[in-house]
Amino acid sequence: MSGNGNLILGRGAGVQNMAGAQNAFVGGLAGRQNSSGSYNSFFGYEAGAGNTIGNNNSFLGNGAGYTNTEGYDNLFGGYRSGYFNSTGHHNVFMGSGAGYSNTTGADNTFIGADAGGSNTTAAGNVFIGSLSGSSTTTGSQNTFLGTQSGQNVTTAAANTFVGYRAGASTTTGAYNTFLGVQAGQNNTTGSSNFIMGTNAGSANTTGTANFFLGDNAGAVNTSGGYNVYLGANAGNGAGVNGSNNLSIGFESGRANNGGNTNTFVGFRADAGAAGLSNATAIGANAKVNVSNAIVLGNAANVGIGNTVPTARLHVTSGTSGQSGLRLENITSATSTSVNASKFLTVDGTGNVILANVASGARQAAGAEAVESLWERKGNYLLSRQGEGLIIGSGVQKTPADYNLFVSKGILTEKVKVAVRNSSDWSDYVFGSGYALRPLGEVERYVKANKHLPGVPSAAEVVREGVDLARMDAKLLEKVEELTLYLIELKKQNDLLIQRSNRLERENKAIRRTLHSLKKK
Repeated sequence: MSGNGNLILGRGAGVQNMAGAQNAFVGGLAGRQNSSGSYNSFFGYEAGAGNTIGNNNSFLGNGAGYTNTEGYDNLFGGYRSGYFNSTGHHNVFMGSGAGYSNTTGADNTFIGADAGGSNTTAAGNVFIGSLSGSSTTTGSQNTFLGTQSGQNVTTAAANTFVGYRAGASTTTGAYNTFLGVQAGQNNTTGSSNFIMGTNAGSANTTGTANFFLGDNAGAVNTSGGYNVYLGANAGNGAGVNGSNNLSIGFESGRANNGGNTNTFVGFRADAGAAGLSNATAIGANAKVNVSNAIVLGNAANVGIGNTVPTARLHVTSGTSGQSGLRLENITSATSTSVNASKFLTVDGTGNVILANVASGARQAAGAEAVESLWERKGNYLLSRQGEGLIIGSGVQKTPADYNLFVSKGILTEKVKVAVRNSSDWSDYVFGSGYALRPLGEVERYVKANKHLPGVPSAAEVVREGVDLARMDAKLLEKVEELTLYLIELKKQNDLLIQRSNRLERENKAIRRTLHSLKKK
């Protein structure tokens, strides 16, 4: 028997210890079968009773780590916590029955009564809260925080549930993120959902790839997928269970009963009828009543292809030779205010046409087609020579790659910048091969150049201007890089917290041991 520095108290405690050193076995049968395991602390009846060669374990509670044989670097606290663990390592199980069924699973953290109680071989899980992840068997890389969060997950992996009963009914659905009280609580097999907010997506069962953000957002959706609902009560209405819908704004899309592939943007922007598809309503209280239509604003009359609108754009057409654009309050009878040789005008019914002025008279553009600067091509107006257009005075820069130049700015309610392909957007930041610069390198670059790497300097912006698509992609790249930095810092912080807690517990155990030794 070569073991030394051991503290063994209790009937049958550490009776088979041979070479194990610096162990503390306190309680009946605690560390009973230990042979060469060292640096272990087992407190409680049958705590670590089956340990043989496992090292650096701390088991506190009746039957805690009972079956552990070779597992190491584990911390189990609570009645029968980690009871069946055999070779699992780097686990933290705190609470009665926490990690009860774990055998070989590693790098798990279960805190709360029966948290992770059914886990056997899964690794990399974090379950905090009573019954959180209590049914998980082999599902790995899950994070459940909150009472009953993810309590029915069995084999699903890579889920993050935070909040009371968040994802409570999920069984095999994977890659979900549910944040908020009862967020996604009825989800069973739905995967790749992001749901955040109290009761957000609470009725979802099999719906996949949804993005719900806001209290009660998408709360009645059950099987609809690929929806984006942003805002409190967005998409939260009877029968709203379609797919491919976008609702942004407080209570937007609540009447989208049976609708699919619709877009609602703005405060209470919504469908005015059930079963719509490819319908869009943009603006506060904007309503669209028919499929394949776009409505901008409340009572804005936009239309295009129509079934009601009559003006403020309208545009129906489809007829050859017609512009498809109607300006109802400006006709050929309206007095002109500007003299020009060639210009756009309208006929007696409101159709837009190209005309030419000669000797004060108005002529059709067809009479001088060769000289015409513009021609109608389908529903569009085309510059025949491909010239650029300058609006306003004082424009000095007219680079060849651009066709429109405006001196005093453009006022519009919506700007959309086209991106040619997915490689021009910044999703690559989250790819496995992306080389994220070390923060130290970024700091040195900023000190030397006074701007972030990859972002143009003030002098470059003044000289070259700003490409909106590229700049938006670049700014998003920096935001995504910042997210990666934060995730890494969070991981490091969690490790420091775990290490601090472990050191504190070990320090307390040492003090108790020293105190006991002093009494002798």
